[in-house]
Amino acid sequence: MLQVAAMGFVAAACAGGEASQSQAEPQGNTASNRIILAANSGSGQDALTQSPFVSPYGAYLAGIVAGYERDVSAATDFMLYALRFDPKNPQLLRRSFALTAADGRHKKATELAQSLVELEPTHGIANLVLAVDAAEQEDWARADQIIADLPARGLNTLTGPMIQAWTHVARGDREAALAQLGALRENKGFSVLYRLHVALINDVMGAQDEAEAAYQDILATVGDPTLRLVWLVGNFYERAGKQEQARALYQNFIDRRPNSTLMEPILAQLDSGAAAKPEVTGAADGIAEVLFNIAGLLSQERAEDAALVHVHQALRLKPDFLVANVLLGEVLQSQERGAEAIAVYRDVPKDSPFSWTTRLRIAEELERLGRVDDAVNELESLASYQPERFEPLFRLGNLLRGEENFVEAVKAYDRAANRLGDLEAQHWTLLYFRGIALERSKNWPRAEADFLKALELEPEQPFVMNYLAYSWVEQKQNFAEAKKMLVRAVELRPQDGYIVDSLGWVLYRMGQYEEAVKYLEQAVELRPQDSVINDHLGDAYWRVGRQKEARFQWRRALSLKPEEDQIPELQSKVTRGLNASNDI
Repeated sequence: MLQVAAMGFVAAACAGGEASQSQAEPQGNTASNRIILAANSGSGQDALTQSPFVSPYGAYLAGIVAGYERDVSAATDFMLYALRFDPKNPQLLRRSFALTAADGRHKKATELAQSLVELEPTHGIANLVLAVDAAEQEDWARADQIIADLPARGLNTLTGPMIQAWTHVARGDREAALAQLGALRENKGFSVLYRLHVALINDVMGAQDEAEAAYQDILATVGDPTLRLVWLVGNFYERAGKQEQARALYQNFIDRRPNSTLMEPILAQLDSGAAAKPEVTGAADGIAEVLFNIAGLLSQERAEDAALVHVHQALRLKPDFLVANVLLGEVLQSQERGAEAIAVYRDVPKDSPFSWTTRLRIAEELERLGRVDDAVNELESLASYQPERFEPLFRLGNLLRGEENFVEAVKAYDRAANRLGDLEAQHWTLLYFRGIALERSKNWPRAEADFLKALELEPEQPFVMNYLAYSWVEQKQNFAEAKKMLVRAVELRPQDGYIVDSLGWVLYRMGQYEEAVKYLEQAVELRPQDSVINDHLGDAYWRVGRQKEARFQWRRALSLKPEEDQIPELQSKVTRGLNASNDI
């Protein structure tokens, strides 16, 4: 998506109440059903067996609950049912419209938008939906008039000129289109959007020299262009017969992002000699591009519901708009609507630039939904699909480690490492995570070697130093080296409670109890809910003669769900305190 320095403006525009107010979505709507039953108690009917919606009040309350539960589809159904009983209620109408628009229900959203503008003629999002409806029907004069009638405030000052510019394109007036865009020229925050749509309008209308100059102007302005920008400019070069310029542009993108797979299919198509088809072919595509650009900005600002409205409208005008579809999946992911995100990502063609990335995201969401076996299968499928890539196996190792299946995690990490060959600096994480899995599966020699190698690749990496030094301390070895490492790690990450705890613990193990207390108290302040850190502080208090405080910390540690094997020891310390056998 385009990076435009206008975030404050977008946030202010969204705060005006015109964006969707729907909540993000979860799994199931049992609480919503309970609300219906409660609201209909005394009616003599079972709301869930007689009808899903019996009382409009029950439906409204259920819609509110479903919204908070992040079940947008159910929330929309509930609100629409309630609206049938009070169709002119402004609050209910706004909420129902916002939900239908954010859920991509175009026909109903358009119908509600028309009702809403009758009550609120300047409602920005409702008028946007009506303008898109007009554009979909190629009624360009109506689309232009709807936008022109809106007051120049908020997000309208950005979307209005761009949409109207493309309505002029539809009517064959390039000069009027470019003049309409002029309203954005002097706004530095939107300079990239301005230049992009100048280039696209000239391109679509056959002014090739002007289009090329505008595309080059964009590249000179942004320095490090995004994928979409590279894709659009490269596509122009290919169609203009300037394949080498396109290749250089694509290769520069790859060089800047060596681990990215996004450009490979585009470059492969160029190498195949296949004729490039234009990305934007007319006014409908142009408006879809505008809406996609705005959706990207809104998503960056965490205005996900408003972003959903804009990206759905973009897809309404251009159903095969690949990057918009991917953005839709990203927004759904950010709202923790995993099942819906997976469904969107499944629609991404396997030969597209986004196939690899979206399949990795599918595995990520499957894991988050608790479908671990499905996530494992997805990652194994990806590993087989491209046997030279290590990332699916690396992620598989992370998944298995998270499931505490450390032996199998090590095997996955080993397979990933075998695909890499010579390790480079960025691969320290593979060694670090494999080291953790090895240590937890009782293979300390290999774990230690991985931690030390990770530090060769990424010297003074605080997480690696912490894990290695803490492990040394637990094994009662290398105290001096461990202390040195942890002092440096705390300097690098002074607010990390786990690292501060490790330094306190090595000092404890070295018999420096007063100094240990200082760091362990700080660690508890940083991580008050950690059982182990509270236990450590209790031990240190005991050694400096603060027995009452020690027992308080051990009791607190017991209340914080410690590991099962730690409970007997904590209970013993609460009862008997520490003795020589508990010492270093």
